[in-house]
Amino acid sequence: MHRFLETICIHDGQPLHLPWHQRRVDATLKHFYPKEYSQHEPFPLFEIVLSCNFPATGNLRCRIEYDLHNLAVEFFSYIPRVINSLQLIAAPSGYDYRYKYADRKVLEDLYAQRGDADDILITRNGWITDTSIANIAFRKGERWYTPSQPLLAGTTWKRLVSKGILISRPIHNHDIRRYDAFKIFNAMIDFEDSNQMPVRSIVV
Repeated sequence: MHRFLETICIHDGQPLHLPWHQRRVDATLKHFYPKEYSQHEPFPLFEIVLSCNFPATGNLRCRIEYDLHNLAVEFFSYIPRVINSLQLIAAPSGYDYRYKYADRKVLEDLYAQRGDADDILITRNGWITDTSIANIAFRKGERWYTPSQPLLAGTTWKRLVSKGILISRPIHNHDIRRYDAFKIFNAMIDFEDSNQMPVRSIVV
């Protein structure tokens, strides 16, 4: 059976946006264990994280690997990856990453094809999805748009779309040059603080 990941940002001792992570964990377990889930005690992320010992200052990456019956929690100092360029890469036919699987071999194999770029921008049937580690948004004028069918609709993606900060729409790889700039974001990369990069930084 699959194992899954949850990555939570800990800022100065406080776990951020836990309700959104809890929703994803609950939805994942309910999908893969429909019969057992209703009879099993849920994973209360707030209690799990705060029961651990970790530094009270700085940014930490909390990594939780789990299935219905097991979980492992680790904490790492967060060092942002410097990303200034993206290589457009097509996902294998039928690849499905709607759930945050612990097995990332396909993504790692795609990342290995990045050439001189810092990361990859994955397409599926020509439609833009995500980078290897983050969702993406494109700026046109004063508005920000994000692909409506990412490989993984991350917790930050869902939060920003629900608040109207990002507008979800299909974005084809032929449309990239119609936008002015892009940002990447995830649980560890705050959208507001993320570097804004020109679309010419995407190698098509």
